[in-house]
Amino acid sequence: MSRAGAERAGSDGIERLRRQAWRAFESRGLPTTRDEDWKYTDLSRLVATLGESWWTPAPETEADASAWEPLAVPGLEDARFVFVNGRLAAAPAGLPDGVRVTRLAEALQDQDEAADALGWDGNAPLASAFAPLNAALARDGLCLEVASGTRLEAPLYLLHVSAGGGAAHTRHLVRVGLGARAHVVEHFASLNGAAPGLSHPLTRAWLAEGAELIHERLLMEDKGCFHIGRLEVEQQAGSRLQSASLALPKGLARVDIVSRLLGEGAGAALDGLYLADGRAHVDHHTHVAHERPNCASRERYKGMVAGRGHAVFNGKVVVHPGADGTDASQYNANLLLSRHAEVDAKPELEIYADEVQCSHGATVGQLDEAQLFYLQSRGLAENAARNVLTFAFAEDVLSGLESDAVRRHLERAVLERLPGGAALEGVI
Repeated sequence: MSRAGAERAGSDGIERLRRQAWRAFESRGLPTTRDEDWKYTDLSRLVATLGESWWTPAPETEADASAWEPLAVPGLEDARFVFVNGRLAAAPAGLPDGVRVTRLAEALQDQDEAADALGWDGNAPLASAFAPLNAALARDGLCLEVASGTRLEAPLYLLHVSAGGGAAHTRHLVRVGLGARAHVVEHFASLNGAAPGLSHPLTRAWLAEGAELIHERLLMEDKGCFHIGRLEVEQQAGSRLQSASLALPKGLARVDIVSRLLGEGAGAALDGLYLADGRAHVDHHTHVAHERPNCASRERYKGMVAGRGHAVFNGKVVVHPGADGTDASQYNANLLLSRHAEVDAKPELEIYADEVQCSHGATVGQLDEAQLFYLQSRGLAENAARNVLTFAFAEDVLSGLESDAVRRHLERAVLERLPGGAALEGVI
């Protein structure tokens, strides 16, 4: 077969995969509150805002760097990839040794890679119509490969900028080799005055034996923006996942995180911090599957809910038969900062093995009046005292971030969202 014929056959195969995915999306339909995993997240807002064809890809937009540069995290320019409306708009001139990056469109030209690149499992944990929709419509994204033994200290920074006007379907694939270490920051923001739109990213990662992946997701999109994101990770023996989901959107955001511990001694640490104020809605669903012995997982999600904001946390740990020696803990804490704020918390454990240590818990409360009184007795005004305590609640998660640049950026963002909090920058 000629080269042109091989490319045509490959293209036909890819289109067949996309058609299968589209049919699966159509058969499933948009999740509703009758679906258990979507009980507290009503997507009718998405349809009402973007229309019946809410999934229509956003148009390609050429945004000048001066438009998105103010949104970026300072200090991460050396390995920064910028996507505007789901299309790659800027890339770094070079990358560290041992790192290979391919655009999704290029990877799809390899027939052997296409099935992995566009893969989705209708029976996967937290499966919905969104995964096949992403497979059907994703046109851009990155395939990141970190060679065995490579240890990356500085993060690879993926800035996603929404200019609105449709849906941005992106798909990233991350492969971390034997004993390698990778750090990926995915940051979602929107241009000032952007029209309503949907960010729909899906990231799949495979960790080889002894590999480590640090994944930090920053959700900072503006009012009118919708975000439906998913992270899927498969971990082999002795591998480590460190995930941080940091959600400060002003619209509706839903994040699913799924980790499968497939090798003995694998470990996952999932942290989260979210702020829902105004009428923002933030939903985190996690699923950690302990499928082999002597694996460990820890989840810590903390939320601040104000105004008429609504936050949802549903975390599930499943200990499969034979996964003896499992050590799993799960904790969700929430601060209600107004009388109309709402939180739905549901930590879950399913255990089918012996000799395990598993715990879970959730709290929903308000600021401690005794602590408020103490700070006011030391000269702070009531509003400032409330902001100090709220920031301290958030800092418990922020202080554990791997990237100092990301931590500083988020600290400023949290302070700006607290009433009068900006005045405390540099003080706390």
